[in-house]
Amino acid sequence: MFANKKIKLFWDIDGTLLKTNGYAAIPFEIAASECLGQKVEIDRKKFSGFTDYEIAKKLIESTGKNSNGTAVDKILENYCSMLPDSLKNGVVEPIGNIDAVLRSLKSIESLGLSLGTGNCLEGGKIKLQHVGLLQYFNIKDSFFASSSSWSRELVISQAKKSLRFDQIGVVIGDSPRDIEVAKKVGLHVIGVTTGAHNYNELKAMDPNSILSEDWGLLELTNTLQKMVI
Repeated sequence: MFANKKIKLFWDIDGTLLKTNGYAAIPFEIAASECLGQKVEIDRKKFSGFTDYEIAKKLIESTGKNSNGTAVDKILENYCSMLPDSLKNGVVEPIGNIDAVLRSLKSIESLGLSLGTGNCLEGGKIKLQHVGLLQYFNIKDSFFASSSSWSRELVISQAKKSLRFDQIGVVIGDSPRDIEVAKKVGLHVIGVTTGAHNYNELKAMDPNSILSEDWGLLELTNTLQKMVI
C-alpha cells in the first residue's frame, strides 16, 4: 500500500487520540497540591507537549522546592489513583472517528501502530481504556514517559530505536513540541489541529504535513503515501 515501504506510527495521546477537556488536569493539580502543601495550577496550553514527569517537576519548582524523583513519583502515583473517577465524572471522548481509523489501520500489514506519549504508563493506559482505544496498541511496543525517559525527547528517542531497518517512523501529534522533538531525533512528523494549537502554530514548526481538523482514514493514508514515495 505504501510503495513497498513499512511504516510505524507513533501516536501522541492527549489532543491527538482523545480529549480529556481538563478532567485529567484536575486530579494532577490535586495530587501536586497535596504533595507540595500549597495550591498549584496547570496551564494546559503552556504545558502542551510536556511529559507528566516534566509537568510534575515544573510544578514542584514553581513552589521553590527541588524536584527530586521521590516527590515526582508520589505526585504521579496519587494522580493515577484519582484519574479514573475524574474521567468518569467528566466529558472525555475520542477525537473524531479515530476508533474506526485505528481499526482500519491495524488491518494494514505494512503499518505498525505504537504510542509515543508524554503520559506515564498507568495514566496513558487509563485514558485509552476509558475511551476504548487501548485495544489498538501493543503496550510492550509503545513508549511512555518514565523516571528514566522523563522528557519527550528521551521518549521519542526510545521510539526511534524500536524501528526495524526496513521501517519508516512517523510521529503524529498536536503540539509544536511534538513536531520539534520528532524532527530533532530524525523522524517524520504529522501535525493535527485537534488539540490546543492551531494550524499556524503547528506550521511554524515545519512538520512534514498537517492534517485537516476533521481528518479521516483517506487523508491520513494519502499523506503517508506521499511521505514514503
